Amino acid sequence: MFIDIKQNTELLDVAKLFYFGDCPDISLSVDGNSFSVNIDGKPTTRVYDDSCYSVIPNAHRVQRLSKIAVYDALCDYTGRVMPWGALTGVRPTKLFYECLRAGNDAQAATALMQKVYRISQARADVLNGIVKAQQGKVFFSDDYYNLYVHIPYCTTRCSYCSFVSLPIYKCKQQSYDYVKLLCEEIKSSTAFLAARGKKLLSVYIGGGTPTALDEKALEALLAAIDVSGVEYTCEAGRPDTVTKEKCEIMKARGVTRVCVNPQTLNDKTLAKIGRSHTVKQFYDAYECVKSFGFDINCDLIAGLEDETPEDFIRSYDGIMRLAPHNITVHSLSKKNGSAIRYTNGENEGTVQMLNYVLAHMNGYNPYYLYRQKRQACNLENIGLSLPNKECVNNITTMEETVSVVACGAGAISKLVKDGKIVRHANVRDVGLYLAEYDYRLKAKHDCFTNVLDNGV
Repeated sequence: MFIDIKQNTELLDVAKLFYFGDCPDISLSVDGNSFSVNIDGKPTTRVYDDSCYSVIPNAHRVQRLSKIAVYDALCDYTGRVMPWGALTGVRPTKLFYECLRAGNDAQAATALMQKVYRISQARADVLNGIVKAQQGKVFFSDDYYNLYVHIPYCTTRCSYCSFVSLPIYKCKQQSYDYVKLLCEEIKSSTAFLAARGKKLLSVYIGGGTPTALDEKALEALLAAIDVSGVEYTCEAGRPDTVTKEKCEIMKARGVTRVCVNPQTLNDKTLAKIGRSHTVKQFYDAYECVKSFGFDINCDLIAGLEDETPEDFIRSYDGIMRLAPHNITVHSLSKKNGSAIRYTNGENEGTVQMLNYVLAHMNGYNPYYLYRQKRQACNLENIGLSLPNKECVNNITTMEETVSVVACGAGAISKLVKDGKIVRHANVRDVGLYLAEYDYRLKAKHDCFTNVLDNGV
């Protein structure tokens, strides 16, 4: 079998770990366990017959070994290695669980992740820690589902943002119309699942910024969800949208967890990336949310424009002093939908930032992790938690172990049944969501019926 990697997306993704722009001409020939990689006319051949590779399921064996072969050849060709080795997927923990299901204990699985997939010891140890933290919270079950609700409004648009997000100050009347239909979609979707015996595991309201809605719209939205006794998260990511009145509404309606996200504790950086709040406003919002007794999550981004490792460390240490229940550290990902692009392909300081996080968890445990394409230095997003404060929604959504019923413009439902995953995406454009609501809701329910009732 001969492959020009430019015709194979997964192999090309491996090359992109090493090259931001154009990469050399690379081809791959496969003959049994022998994999020959030719880079700009320089061939190398490796044989992958070690017993460690038996952990790879037969259905994925050729493709995964092909990626490993291209990775190994590029390591030799460039003299560089990557923290996540040959892995390009979003969810490395899935492979760790795969090793465990093959009969390995946690120590053996950690070693296999290093030996088979070439990830660093530090990242393999993180995966081991995450799987330990997830015990009892993964819910490998078709009986449960998570409810995700998307609010496509924010105060301003961050330069790195690629989500569906509109400036609320331009869309006040539209936001009322949107919330009205969104409430209908929530009630219809949850009733559909309840009629089939599905149990609600958690609720997550994201965006955008849900608290960009005014008190009237926020009250209407939360009233439509009407749940109690489950983990219930609402993002209040922009500190300038947090008020005492909105906290009172969230508390009264059963919200248990609130995200207050500074991204950085550097006012100059906040201005550069287009956030319309100050560090002081973050601290004020944090104290307001804390006074209502919510569990709190704070997000930071490593690799923001012009930030040095020292800048990031000051922000990280500052958040650590607050001791929120969860801290999520994102490595900057410059996506197609955002306003920024890589100019040189790398932000080397981000490596120091993430290494600092891994070396200074200070009583927090890593409990979920995911990766994205175009992340600075091919790193990761990692969630840290105080003991027994892990967010079940983050765990089960990232591990794809329960269904996600998603409501709102741009929201993507994922139905998990018998180990298979079927996705259904709502239309991204808010205007179309409003104009075509009935037609698109029927399409969503038809998809759910095919999967849950007919097994299609």
